[in-house]
Amino acid sequence: MAPNATVDSVLATAAGTARDGTRTAIEACVGAVEVGTDWRDAIPLLRTAVTPYDSVGETYREPAQDSRRPSRLRSIEELPVALGLLKATGGDPRGTILGATNYGRDSDSIATMGGALAGALGGEAAIPTDWAETVGTASRLDLRTGGRTMAAVAAEIFAADETAWLQRHEAFGGLLEDRSGA
Repeated sequence: MAPNATVDSVLATAAGTARDGTRTAIEACVGAVEVGTDWRDAIPLLRTAVTPYDSVGETYREPAQDSRRPSRLRSIEELPVALGLLKATGGDPRGTILGATNYGRDSDSIATMGGALAGALGGEAAIPTDWAETVGTASRLDLRTGGRTMAAVAAEIFAADETAWLQRHEAFGGLLEDRSGA
């Protein structure tokens, strides 16, 4: 998440980086809801929007033989639905997670994606304290430590990538130097 990211910038980035059926499924889900749509009302709108692209089919527990296979026309529903709920709730973590949980099907994945995005947009203060405490206690995890570890790893990867880029830049610059002596 970039500083000053918004729900709109997240949705635009997701649609801009997705390809084929996933992109069109994202566009359909995001277009199916308006900001301020109650998560309860958003669920049937999103299910209808994602159905033409759904790689599993209506009977989630009995997927089609070719389900979840790569396709240029289809998409798994989890990300498009999570993004649709993010838009509908205006980035509210509680509404996004409740909508995803009540969506059914692969609701844990939808809730994880949508909740992570909403939480990243709003920061720790946006996450209901009682939810964080309940999850931390039940899972016996210090959720803050995990977040700090992921941030440290991201910073380490960024620094390594930056160093590699600088080395490539310098090497390429050396190739372009005028070697004619003029």
